[in-house]
Amino acid sequence: MSDNDLTNEPSGEPVGSSASDVFDRLMNQVHLRAKTLPAGSYTTKLISGGVPAMGAKVTEEAAEVVEAAGTLASAMQTGSSTSTEALAARQHMIYEAGDVLYHLWVLLGSFGVSVDELRSELARREGTSGLEEKRRRKEST
Repeated sequence: MSDNDLTNEPSGEPVGSSASDVFDRLMNQVHLRAKTLPAGSYTTKLISGGVPAMGAKVTEEAAEVVEAAGTLASAMQTGSSTSTEALAARQHMIYEAGDVLYHLWVLLGSFGVSVDELRSELARREGTSGLEEKRRRKEST
C-alpha cells in the first residue's frame, strides 16, 4: 500500500476497518477524503495543511475540552450535577470532545491509521496499570 493509496480492498474500504459504528464511518470518510482531496472539503483543507495544521486543531480542541470540563466542575461545585447549568456545561464538554475526536481522526486517518488499529492498541494496554506501561516504555528506550 502506498502513501497515497489508503485502501487495498476492492470496495475502497480502508484496510482493517468495518463500517459498524460512527467511529468507523468517520474514519472511512477521512480515508476517502485523504485519498481524493475533494475541493471545498474542510477535511481536505486540514490534510492539505499537513501535520502543523492538523496538530494545531487537535491542540486547540483539546484545550477547549479541558476548559469545558473546568466549567462543568465549577457548575457541579456550586449546584448539583443535574442543575440546568451543569447539564448545559456537560453537553458543551461532550460537544467539544466530538471536535477533538474529529480532528484527531483527521490527523491519524491522513496517515492511513484505522479504528481497528486504535482498538488493538487499547486492547493491548487493557488491564495494565498506566504507571506500569510508562515503566515498560522507559525500559525499552
